Amino acid sequence: MMKSEIAVTIVEINGTKHLSVQPLGYVDDLSKRLYRLGYFTFDVDLRRWLARFDEDLEAALHQEFTGDRHVVSESVVRQDDPPRRQFTPAGAKSVPLSPHWADALRLTEEQLRVKRYSWRTVKSYLSHLRMFFIDHNGLQVDEITEPVIRRYILRRTKSGSYSASTQNQLLNAIKFWFEHVEDHPKTFVDLRPRKPSDLPTVLSVEEVRRLFQAVDNIKHRCILKMIYGGGLRLSEATNLRIADVLSDRMQLFIHGGKGKKDRYTILSQNALDELRVYFQHYRPSYWLFEGQSGGQYSVRSVQSLFRRAVQKSRVNPYATVHTLRHSYATHLLEQGVSLRHIQELLGHESSRTTERYTRVSNDEKRRIISPLDRLDTDEE
Repeated sequence: MMKSEIAVTIVEINGTKHLSVQPLGYVDDLSKRLYRLGYFTFDVDLRRWLARFDEDLEAALHQEFTGDRHVVSESVVRQDDPPRRQFTPAGAKSVPLSPHWADALRLTEEQLRVKRYSWRTVKSYLSHLRMFFIDHNGLQVDEITEPVIRRYILRRTKSGSYSASTQNQLLNAIKFWFEHVEDHPKTFVDLRPRKPSDLPTVLSVEEVRRLFQAVDNIKHRCILKMIYGGGLRLSEATNLRIADVLSDRMQLFIHGGKGKKDRYTILSQNALDELRVYFQHYRPSYWLFEGQSGGQYSVRSVQSLFRRAVQKSRVNPYATVHTLRHSYATHLLEQGVSLRHIQELLGHESSRTTERYTRVSNDEKRRIISPLDRLDTDEE
């Protein structure tokens, strides 16, 4: 098997050294592995990953990627001349931050990493804060007050599509910076949007059956059956390791689920039978579901195969992969499983989250006779 090279470059950007990482071929889970070493940010224009230079980080980078499948390129380029453009993380405006805001962003990043926030949360918080800081580049920290934040949010909401969850995320990012970096007392900004009372999309048992029948590939079918059969989140399914399948106990071990919490959920006998056939054909080495070149099966690949299955089976066109998890919970509830047990299987922290499935369950509703139908009975 050919090794995939990774070009490592040391560049100086605005007087600060950075490690630049550029894959020269396919590299398994590159973004996650880089994040574990140190927070790298992908630059869309330069098409490479960047992080502040650190000798220990550079050594760890070589150790991480020098192995059977990957090798760090020996032609390490050392560039002392700054690039022509100001570096900013992907998704942010190319506007230089004032020094005090640049320090605030860096300190926030460090605090997020120390507290072991997920890489998705780190990326999201820093993106929100960078845009907020850019918008208030001329202000000092002590000039950021609740009215300032309120006006900013109002401008953002009026500018276009700005969902309630995005508004909450922005407030959480500002709140984290205020409390954990600037050491302000707990800040509760009264700008939380009303939580929408949306009902989860759920497939019927017959629709789930048709969905599985529309998938010919054994690996693809196994992935979807594991999600539905265990009520898994998409990331939990792609993070499954072979060792997490406890067939003797008919359980799945979910390692580091949402909120970094472990849990056990049920292993379906139907899914286990399919898994055994899948193993004979694919022989995965570590991850339960691996890509063509090894490594974890990607989230986007699962979303793509699910979309094809939805179109072929003609089930609810608004269904997503997460709909399988909603359907699992609803169908358990209709079977008479208690809400408490469903909460544990799904890994919900609050019982209120689980209780919403009582609003989509059809079991009780089917027993209700419409008053219109009784009119015909009474007339007879």
